[in-house]
Amino acid sequence: MGRLFSIIIPTLNEEENLEACLKAIARQTYGDYEVLIVDGGSDDGTVEVAESQGFRVIEAEKRRPHDVAYARNLGAMMSRGDLLFFLDADTLMEPHCLEVFEAYLREPRVAAALCRVLPLNGKPVERLMYEFNNVARRLSNLSGLYELSYFSCPCYRRSCFEKVGGFREDLYACEDLDLALRSRFTGRYAYVKETTLWTSPRRLRRWSYHGYVARYLRYLVEYYILDRVTVPYEDLS
Repeated sequence: MGRLFSIIIPTLNEEENLEACLKAIARQTYGDYEVLIVDGGSDDGTVEVAESQGFRVIEAEKRRPHDVAYARNLGAMMSRGDLLFFLDADTLMEPHCLEVFEAYLREPRVAAALCRVLPLNGKPVERLMYEFNNVARRLSNLSGLYELSYFSCPCYRRSCFEKVGGFREDLYACEDLDLALRSRFTGRYAYVKETTLWTSPRRLRRWSYHGYVARYLRYLVEYYILDRVTVPYEDLS
């Protein structure tokens, strides 16, 4: 018998995206998982979509813009799994995603795992932008110089996640990067080559391509130099 995955999905007005995300989870070839929807006060049909699929919904008070770190930590605290998979509501898993992640995480020295991320129905320029970051993530993982990229992992061994105290809730952005950087001292990262996560490029399109790059460069500079992020990450609905 495999280990239990806890798939934790923070939501805020994700009615249009959540159903596809949950259906992709239901098609997984690996069946030992639970799903926790941590909702920050949606006023659309997000909660109804989650409940119609039979998944657990946890209410999380939204205390400030982009309070996703708090939602993820709450979901982790309420979950039962040995492996914590943090998934966005606008992201789709391939059918064998959990199966291949579990195989990599059988190695006791592996603290977390990451994989390729590509834009769902993305334009060529959008795919190129995502691929650039995928290459940087892969090179960072191979070299151990994780500061070279916007490096983050979707799945963590619970013991490692708890050892570093989970996500930092004081950051307006880069909370996933920060967790990856702190967790690297608890074990090595596995790069899962056999699967891809497909995510919506909606933020890229809303901010514009040059605006997206400029925003993330600012986040990274502030994080690495100031150890904080001063501009809130915009919630999308």
